[in-house]
Amino acid sequence: MGEVDFNLYILSMNMSPDFLGVILSLTPFAQVLAAIPIGFLAEKIGSKRSLILVNLVVGLSYLLRVFSPNQTLILLGSFILGTVRTGYFIIQMPFISQYAGKQKDKEYSFASITIYSSTAFGNLIGGFLPVLLASLFINETSTYRTIMVWASLLIILGTTPLFFLKKDKPADTRKISLSPYLKGIDKNTVKFAGIEFFLGTGFGFLLFYMNIIFVYYYKSNLQAYGTMSAVLIIPIVILLLAGPSLAKKFNGLKIILITRILSSLFAVFTIITTNALIGASAYIIFRSLIGAGTSLWLSFASSVATKRSRTATSAWLEITFQIGFIAAALGGGHLIARGSYPALGIISGVSMVIAFLLTYLFFGKKYLSPHAE
Repeated sequence: MGEVDFNLYILSMNMSPDFLGVILSLTPFAQVLAAIPIGFLAEKIGSKRSLILVNLVVGLSYLLRVFSPNQTLILLGSFILGTVRTGYFIIQMPFISQYAGKQKDKEYSFASITIYSSTAFGNLIGGFLPVLLASLFINETSTYRTIMVWASLLIILGTTPLFFLKKDKPADTRKISLSPYLKGIDKNTVKFAGIEFFLGTGFGFLLFYMNIIFVYYYKSNLQAYGTMSAVLIIPIVILLLAGPSLAKKFNGLKIILITRILSSLFAVFTIITTNALIGASAYIIFRSLIGAGTSLWLSFASSVATKRSRTATSAWLEITFQIGFIAAALGGGHLIARGSYPALGIISGVSMVIAFLLTYLFFGKKYLSPHAE
């Protein structure tokens, strides 16, 4: 809910789009730095305690960057947020792999459905609350701040169910080694990491700034953006539910490739129009394809990675994806400051084409054959 309003909250305080880009880039920058330590932490203390720690610090970090207009605190909160939020992604892959057995496609899909559903509901509320509560506050900045403070507290409260999970232990009591992360990194991990950078830029240039695109480029409003974000859950859930069946019938990597080439087209369609309805429709398809493709991509990466390198692969996927996000946050802020909105969609589309080509070149020969495992 708070993410919907954050960009407009910053701009409402007369901070520049370039500075907004710096704020947004700090979180993925910190995620890059923290990915390997978080991977070590998850292996060392187990998923339950790791998630409890991550969720509490995430909530406090969101609170730190919104309760005051002080720019230093906003920057600090964004950086701390990144150091722990990376845990959501890194812990997910080894955790699901440990308990899912051979049904990884379904488990990743249902996990994604839960995340997207809660995000859609929060986006819908976040889009309408500023208008509904505006009369209670002296200005829009105060309205945004109040909404985001309560959203931060809700994240902290959301940690409670984790305490009721069964006590867990690390899956392997062997000595934790840096080898799978650095010197002994698996060659497939390197390939996945390279592709993930372009997925980060392809996704980030539109994701970071879509609410601003709605308000300033489409000349629409935040309520329309919130509604679009809520409607988005319908096609995402449909594709996520269909994804495992399609992957089983037609080959998972083939479906991943199709989602990437189609998403590149709809990224461009999103921005070549100034009509909010057309642009929103294209973006909904773009996000749905990204969501379905990502779920299958994580399952594919988990299957290809060796057991020893699985957490390292997850960490490097997160590192290079977030580097792509950094480029998107900084580059997107710079483009918006100069009114170059169409470039956001064009760069996004080109990045997805590169991700498609690299995926095919690295894995197509082995995993697209009729006898692929």
